[in-house]
Amino acid sequence: MYHQLNKVTGRLVAASNLQAPLFPVAPIALQRVDPPAIQYNTAQMSTVSEACSTAPRRMIPGTNEAYSPLSPKIRERQERFQKEDDTPVFLKGGPFDGILYRLTLILCVAGIIGVGHTVYIHAVPQNK
Repeated sequence: MYHQLNKVTGRLVAASNLQAPLFPVAPIALQRVDPPAIQYNTAQMSTVSEACSTAPRRMIPGTNEAYSPLSPKIRERQERFQKEDDTPVFLKGGPFDGILYRLTLILCVAGIIGVGHTVYIHAVPQNK
């Protein structure tokens, strides 16, 4: 016996004879369906050799634009920095790089001396 909720009283009552149960439902056999054939419109599509030039260019990620070619000045700098001449890379930029390197060393030494002085002042009590 099947039951249903009475909308008026809100109680469970026996289902009428006209209502059929939802379950169990007899399984229906699946129909075999062949996948559709893929058709290519070759009249409007270009071939790979037409779409690609002889020299492949790297594309900017997320776009369809190619990277711009490097300028001769940038190529010259790349060659200078990649040359094996036993010079550290932070000094290959010329005399200005040497000045910046020495200034950085001086500031680092001054900072370490300042930290040591501050620790000494706070660690050693002053005589009064």
